[in-house]
Amino acid sequence: YSRSSNKFSLEKIEMGFDFVESQAVVSGMLETLLQPIIEKFSGQVSVAFQRFSDDSTKLITGGSSYLYNAGQTTRSASLIKVPIMTCALERVARGELNLEQRYELKTDEMVSGTGVLLALQQDLQLTLLDLLTLMIIVSDNTATNMLIDIVGQDSINAYFQYLGLSQTKLIGKLQLPDHKQNEAQRRGARNSTCAADMLGLLVRLEHRELLPDDLTKTALDILKRQQFTEALSRYLPTDAGLFDDYVTVASKGGCLRGVWHDAGIVYDKHYTPLYALVVMTDGSADESFSWEQEGMMLIANVSRAIYNFVHSDRFQRD
Repeated sequence: YSRSSNKFSLEKIEMGFDFVESQAVVSGMLETLLQPIIEKFSGQVSVAFQRFSDDSTKLITGGSSYLYNAGQTTRSASLIKVPIMTCALERVARGELNLEQRYELKTDEMVSGTGVLLALQQDLQLTLLDLLTLMIIVSDNTATNMLIDIVGQDSINAYFQYLGLSQTKLIGKLQLPDHKQNEAQRRGARNSTCAADMLGLLVRLEHRELLPDDLTKTALDILKRQQFTEALSRYLPTDAGLFDDYVTVASKGGCLRGVWHDAGIVYDKHYTPLYALVVMTDGSADESFSWEQEGMMLIANVSRAIYNFVHSDRFQRD
């Protein structure tokens, strides 16, 4: 990647949107709304929110945003799989990879943690699209590591740098046993990112700034098929059979002991993007993986509060 940096910085987070609402007013309202939720958390919290501008709705408009500790570097857990996906798709766009190319699953590539490939037979032939889908919708760690081999760790990190994802770094493959870890991993270094990096990536993906239209659709369709919906989507009206004003969420989460993250784009029932939201937590006193883990529940409550804020009558147009 020899092209100049195309950084999506904190200062540029409103770029490309009609900024109508007073940013100070919106930020102040969201601060008041979210602080009672955040201050109860036992660890660190980062939030990054961006409202998409859309003249066809009667909702708050203007690309309003909110950032709370959004530049804080945090262990990425599985959030790093989103830019790995867009990197692989960028290679497809350049003609270097093919979504229909098949790759053999081998026993020595299988790793623990989330996913289904560990439970399947070796010698399975998976397309690149299969691997991307499994990496996102069930957070398959084996599929992720196969993709890191296919694309290349150095190439992936160069892509992160090109996009200006300044706090996002792929240190190595996921869930490796100690004897297979690289030197940096043995020293304790871990894959990392921040809420601002993930928000910028999602906003630019939605605005077709990262990939051609067909591959943008591929990426978003995969994210919309997410199977882990216990955090950001937990309290949102996602069931079209129950809610007239239902939403669709394109998202990816991630967790480790004491860590829970989720990042996504929320769409109305006409598939118009309403907003992007990233919530990251680290250092929680709750190190369980329960369905009511502290970080998971904080994300769910922040997500519902943001949804209510965007849909509040107070912010509808005259």
